[in-house]
Amino acid sequence: MNILVRSGRRSGASQRGFTLIEIAVVLALLGVLAAITFKSQELIEQYRQTQFVTGVRTLQANLNAYRTTYGRWPGDCNRDGLIDHVFINTSELGNDVYDYGVASTLSEAASSSTAYSLGMRCPASTLAPFDKINVPFNELKWGGQMPPGEPNRKSAGHAMGGFAFAGTFSINPALSNTEDRFNAIVLTHVPIAAARRLAVAVDGADGPAANLNRVRRSDDLFTFAPLWTAAGETEAKRISVVLFFDRIPPQ
Repeated sequence: MNILVRSGRRSGASQRGFTLIEIAVVLALLGVLAAITFKSQELIEQYRQTQFVTGVRTLQANLNAYRTTYGRWPGDCNRDGLIDHVFINTSELGNDVYDYGVASTLSEAASSSTAYSLGMRCPASTLAPFDKINVPFNELKWGGQMPPGEPNRKSAGHAMGGFAFAGTFSINPALSNTEDRFNAIVLTHVPIAAARRLAVAVDGADGPAANLNRVRRSDDLFTFAPLWTAAGETEAKRISVVLFFDRIPPQ
């Protein structure tokens, strides 16, 4: 019986590799896909920045609306024109300072010495500040400027992944003079690109400096950085931003 032996050799068609034209087409397609992906990411980032600016401007408008309605800023329990909470440094502005729960009622503190509890706001009458960091947001909810059915942690979150805090920024922490203190919104974890976009929206331009107008960069919460982007930084660098929505500190 004859035994047919098949050669292990493959046909010429199966040995053919990719031609230069085929490789070029594949590389071109990969380049197009990469460009589409990059453009999509860019558009998503621009959208987030737009949402960030809109959210900050909305908070600013809510603060002003509360003052127009009630004759004082939310969280200004002693009615001296300044929100009672004074910013000390960036370490106090962590992720865990805002209420996680939803208050069943928004109730007044008995006095300025009352221990804070969920949903508490300014006492009805006091000569001393009630300076808890959640109070301005509780008052905005009580006043109808913000929805009451969500935690302060959600209400204070901004689109770039950080938080907004309302309080008093002191340009001279060693003194307690009201002339050295200014109502401000402090925004944490903000990319420089988004900070500059907020500056354009509020001040009309971001300019070469970050220490002149309402929107400023502050790395320690009592001094202002002279430049938006320091040496060795990129526009993606996360910083703390201060927005003065009332009086503006001197340059």
